[in-house]
Amino acid sequence: MSAPVLVGPSSPGGGPAPSLSEVELAVLVGVANGQTYRIIAKQINYTYKSVKEVGVRVLRKLGAEDMPHAVFLACGAGILDPKRRHGDHAGFAAHKYHEEEPCEACWEGERAYRRERRAARRASAA
Repeated sequence: MSAPVLVGPSSPGGGPAPSLSEVELAVLVGVANGQTYRIIAKQINYTYKSVKEVGVRVLRKLGAEDMPHAVFLACGAGILDPKRRHGDHAGFAAHKYHEEEPCEACWEGERAYRRERRAARRASAA
């Protein structure tokens, strides 16, 4: 198995990452922070349907299969701060979903997430 290669979004001939509008970036950041389209819609005063359509545009612009993949690509391309998306459960899940070995920061975030969930389960059982 070879090491994973982080490839940011680019045009077919290579080049800069696609630019996202302010709304597209707001939706991408919201998803990266674990928010649903409904929550994002309330925050930016859009309808759920409009936010969903913006999400589809983001996927298309980044060449992503789904929103976790879009977040991953956006981090690799410098659109989102990779320090913010790596090192947590979502970053770990994105690596695993795309059959990549998670980076050390994501492994640490996953361990912390699992400890937190274990503690919550123990507290609810007591």
